[in-house]
Amino acid sequence: MIRSTLLLPAFAALGLAQSGHWEGKLKIPQREFGITVDLSKTAAGAWIGSMTVVGTSSVDVPVSNIAVEGSGLRFKAYLPELASFAGAISPDGASISGSATNSAGDAPFELARKGDANVKVPPPSSALSKEFAGTWEGSLTVQGQTLRIALKLTALADGTASGMFISRDQGNVEFPASAVIIEGKSLRVESRAISATYKGTLNANGEIAGDFTQGPGSMPMVLKRSE
Repeated sequence: MIRSTLLLPAFAALGLAQSGHWEGKLKIPQREFGITVDLSKTAAGAWIGSMTVVGTSSVDVPVSNIAVEGSGLRFKAYLPELASFAGAISPDGASISGSATNSAGDAPFELARKGDANVKVPPPSSALSKEFAGTWEGSLTVQGQTLRIALKLTALADGTASGMFISRDQGNVEFPASAVIIEGKSLRVESRAISATYKGTLNANGEIAGDFTQGPGSMPMVLKRSE
């Protein structure tokens, strides 16, 4: 009984050990990506996190499904495809190693603690109004080629807006919105998975006229409600 009692604080400390700013590598075949991960707990005790793949469009991507069990850590992030991470913290609390998995397979990753957490939480989404709810279709002209884009806006259980960009000409690949902001007739949708933002205004014709920005580039895009 004495031994079990002494172990309890140690396991409780492990749950906090994953909090911090971590830097390391994701090692896919024939290539390595630099990654940063920030993990912390809110005042209410909930885990939050953000992640960046250095040199790509996946910057400050929200980390979800964070689970800490003893020295084990699991989480998910869109990079831009959904990837699942599972690892374990070292006994000295200085590093985490494990494996990342997506549709292409598994790849090892390693992280080293580099300081305190600096989680970049996206702005809170607005309530979804009936005017914007549904699926919208539009297109972008990229280097002389037309790329069809859909935007699907739905409400979560609490009424908060949730969004998904869908690239029709890339096999209907989906990129989740990090935030959906609605103010009257104005709409702003941010997707950190691809460093993209769409800003538009609902006009009298029932169309959303705006601009799609990704990185330094900005292109006009008109969205029409899908039939």
